[in-house]
Amino acid sequence: MKTVACLTGSGTAPELMAEAMYALDAVARVHGFAFEQVHAPFGGVALARLGQTVPPSTRDAVLGADAVLVAGAEEPALDEVMAELDLRARVTRVRFGEHDDVVFVTAVNDAAGEWTVERAFAIAESRHLRLACVGDNGWCELVNLAAPEHEHVRVEHVPPRDALPFAAFNPARFDVVAVAPTWAEGMVEIAAAAATHRVAAHALLAEHGPSLFVPSPDGGFALAGHGVVNPSSMLLAAALALEHGLGQPAAAATLAGAVSAALVDEPVRFGIRASSREFTRRVLGGFQLTMRNAEFYA
Repeated sequence: MKTVACLTGSGTAPELMAEAMYALDAVARVHGFAFEQVHAPFGGVALARLGQTVPPSTRDAVLGADAVLVAGAEEPALDEVMAELDLRARVTRVRFGEHDDVVFVTAVNDAAGEWTVERAFAIAESRHLRLACVGDNGWCELVNLAAPEHEHVRVEHVPPRDALPFAAFNPARFDVVAVAPTWAEGMVEIAAAAATHRVAAHALLAEHGPSLFVPSPDGGFALAGHGVVNPSSMLLAAALALEHGLGQPAAAATLAGAVSAALVDEPVRFGIRASSREFTRRVLGGFQLTMRNAEFYA
């Protein structure tokens, strides 16, 4: 049985982790698999309880897991956790509307470029066999060298000056984007901000050992304790953990599709959005429409 190490920070993080576990348990039952949760103290909570932001018990839980799901992307202790892992590639998934999404893949450091490009091709093979390369000559050369081993993937080279406007005004033009580190942050931010009903989450993939999955920062403390923080990014991070950490791509597709559908249909009454749990329940209620083998298909 595979294991998810759950690291929960302060602020809204406990509420977000609760919604992620609620959704993961539900999608696991629907798809007929089981996983083990290991909750470890982390960040300010661990400092208050144990005097360390990342105590030895947390390190052991992280290194012994198959996936590490973090609630609390703004915790300074996250850098310390990342230093323990063999992280090579950063994968950011941006979903917008009900069905469209794009995946950005970039290297964590210069030495990981070749491995990252191979991961980008592997992700393209699991989707629509389309890969856009955005970057300088050195980065594009890595893509060109890997392309013959993936001849069924259609590779398109897009100059950064053209890719950035596409990301802003027509992100659906892309499927998987292998983007050089120099351009990655700006391109991801533009795509995430420009899309309607958008949600983004991040996976830091390791060559050896567990990978790390985090939502986009949510502001930390402003909504803490009120039960109204939007859990969509946290749920998408959980979907990434299913796909890249637990080896459950079908369950990941079910959860990610239901998150997008719930965002599109989310009611706003007198300026007040649904509570965190109401939103997650709406996500769970959409599973029958987003499962690929569902009897009822929208």
